[in-house]
Amino acid sequence: MPSSRDRFSASDFAFLGEVLAPAETRSHLSGLWDDPEALREMLDLKQVFRAVLDSPSALQVSPAFYFYVMVRHVFLQAGLTDPALANYVAGVLAERVGAEPGDVLKDAARGITHAADFLSILETSSGRLRFHLQLAAGNQFLVLTGMYPAFLRHRAERRGAPDVEFYEAFACRAFRGAADNPEAPASTPRHLLGALSEALPTARRSLNRMAEEFVFLGE
Repeated sequence: MPSSRDRFSASDFAFLGEVLAPAETRSHLSGLWDDPEALREMLDLKQVFRAVLDSPSALQVSPAFYFYVMVRHVFLQAGLTDPALANYVAGVLAERVGAEPGDVLKDAARGITHAADFLSILETSSGRLRFHLQLAAGNQFLVLTGMYPAFLRHRAERRGAPDVEFYEAFACRAFRGAADNPEAPASTPRHLLGALSEALPTARRSLNRMAEEFVFLGE
């Protein structure tokens, strides 16, 4: 399952220490890295968010750290307070935004971009495979509707394709299907996937704002 906080690097913690403490006291912070609540509280500080946006030192942080801080703060501003939601969504973004061209399940900008492509596969799938396809569909259209809404709107205007809200609804159904799939692995966080299905409209608008105001995704 996608996760961002499980993939933080030594450079991420060095950056966090630089932002939060003078050089002579940074060693005292290292004991807090393994405390999930303490780490969450530090990452929730607005000064960390501003540093990720403005500090040249932010160039050293990993995609997992960058997206977690960005997603967590725009979600908090929208009233989505569960850190598990931000962790999951940031993990998806870290994997898929900027993925290798040609990876149809990870390169969100160029991969599978039509719901019909997933539907044709889902119709003939069952069991554990169906769960993984539901999850892949939810993740794919979470990224597309959240980070590339202009692409979907342009395609809708030029080709009569479905609009952003259609793909948002498709992602909601995919996450709900994955959450309810009886063949899902025992470790599946069903509650999280169900919560994401319910929160997706708000989450998508928050990601739209993030993409528009804070993140440069190129042309």
